[in-house]
Amino acid sequence: MRKLLLFLSFILVGSLTCFSQTKLGLKFSPLFSTHKISLKSDQLDISSGKTSTRMSIGLIVDHPLTDTYFFNSGLIYLPKRVSIDLVKEGSGSTPKNPFESYDLNYLQIPLSLKLFTNEVSPDISIFFQVGLTLEFKIFDQALKEDYEFISKFRFFDTAAIIGAGAEYRLGVNTLFFLGSSLQKGLVNVISQTSPNYPLFIRNQIVSIDIGMKF
Repeated sequence: MRKLLLFLSFILVGSLTCFSQTKLGLKFSPLFSTHKISLKSDQLDISSGKTSTRMSIGLIVDHPLTDTYFFNSGLIYLPKRVSIDLVKEGSGSTPKNPFESYDLNYLQIPLSLKLFTNEVSPDISIFFQVGLTLEFKIFDQALKEDYEFISKFRFFDTAAIIGAGAEYRLGVNTLFFLGSSLQKGLVNVISQTSPNYPLFIRNQIVSIDIGMKF
């Protein structure tokens, strides 16, 4: 399944680069990963762990729709971490570990629109980005083996993305860009947990996006 997903993703990226004005690039993004948690329980209180710092990397594609509107996609390796702290309330019992932490790795396919301004100074333009991401889990691992609260993560995640940045033309075919983006998860990443405690977790990422397009 993972090999098929990777193959289809490369087909998507490759098909977009066949157009003469399409730009292919590399993006590096230091990111801050956190999550929103809700739990329906009178016996346990729960909170998210500390914000974790990660690095994503991948290929991006900007395909022109007009002179200033571009369709943005790509294939990006995206690591995340999910951490929860459990606090006992009342007479209920808590899991053996009051703290659980998991590393998750995804292949991300952004589907977004980039809106560029005219040049604000020679060779520099401002852009705004809005859209969605499709994310497919390729790896998950608990930091310890005896966790019992979360049993399984979903294979698929999706997020709304909004961002802004600046693009600087270095030459005829080379551009450098710098920006930032916010990705807010739209679905519960947990597919199976303790039956007594329905848990809902949505990922949230703030990233600094640095890259080159050719």
